[in-house]
Amino acid sequence: MSHAVDYREVQKDDAPKLVPLFEAFYGQWFGEPVTTSAVHRRIDQARSIETFVVAEREGKLLGFASLRLGPSLDLTPYAELSDLFVAEPYRRQGVGRCLLGFIEQRARERGADRLILTTGLKNMEAQSFYRAVGFEDHALAMKKSVGATNRGSPREIRAPRRSVLWRRVDATGTESFLLSRDDTGWHLEGNVVTLLGREPAHVRYRVVCDPSWRALSAQISQERAGVQRELHITVREDGRWWVEGEEDARLRRCTDIDLEISPSTNTIPIRRLNLGIGKESEVSAAWVRFPGLTVEPLHQRYARTGTNRYRYASRDFATDLEVDDLGLVTRYEGGWSRDAVAEPDSLILK
Repeated sequence: MSHAVDYREVQKDDAPKLVPLFEAFYGQWFGEPVTTSAVHRRIDQARSIETFVVAEREGKLLGFASLRLGPSLDLTPYAELSDLFVAEPYRRQGVGRCLLGFIEQRARERGADRLILTTGLKNMEAQSFYRAVGFEDHALAMKKSVGATNRGSPREIRAPRRSVLWRRVDATGTESFLLSRDDTGWHLEGNVVTLLGREPAHVRYRVVCDPSWRALSAQISQERAGVQRELHITVREDGRWWVEGEEDARLRRCTDIDLEISPSTNTIPIRRLNLGIGKESEVSAAWVRFPGLTVEPLHQRYARTGTNRYRYASRDFATDLEVDDLGLVTRYEGGWSRDAVAEPDSLILK
């Protein structure tokens, strides 16, 4: 039997339940670790500006939305939908529509005569949803960064360490990759163009590790056959893994993130383990499969066979890896080879 969903304004004790939703929606753009106290602080800061509402079923928060009322020179104010998010397991069940309906009612009660929103130019799925519930294309939103960059803004200053171009040797595909470092740790970012299920696909990702190379999060976007999908993974301080706002208990013993589509994530256990020559170690990784964007635990073994050589094995698969001084793959036997490498002096990444 399906249980009813309640829609209401946020309460003080909702903050712990909002943590995984904020992690999945804001990700690294939140600007600080998403903790209960941080969520409390953000809600308090916005309380006089925004109306924050949640969808709840049997004590579990399924999604949230926020409404901002803007003054206007017109006789009536306008309302802005500033955020709308539903956790992956509860999408396409009417939760988003009902959240939006709740927001619209609050806007009318406050005297607004119109509701506006902005969404990404390439976010076709969101645009289709908003058009289906009555929104119309109205204007082009533009932005310009002004003033100094502050912690918590979408602009980050990181130190690039190495950029690489990999080419697949077993199939059609290339990857442009950048390794960078900031105060929070290591960032692995890649753009992969390849065939997935015989269809052209473009995958963009960012994996973040702490300074000791323990995985913290991953954000993945995949475009294939005209369909865009996203996946968000976050590792909490207590070692629990959250995938699209839901805890995945199967991943509790994992220490690394492994993207099936890229050789970059082999660097994570190689750097974290820092094995001596002749030594080996077993690890568990959260393995992201493509094109399904599913996640499952994968038992792996790394053995260092030389200064820059490793033997990698998982399940019934094994291969040899050659890496550079940063642990980045130069040759993945039967998989990838490095075609180009560069070390930029400095770069501001947005």
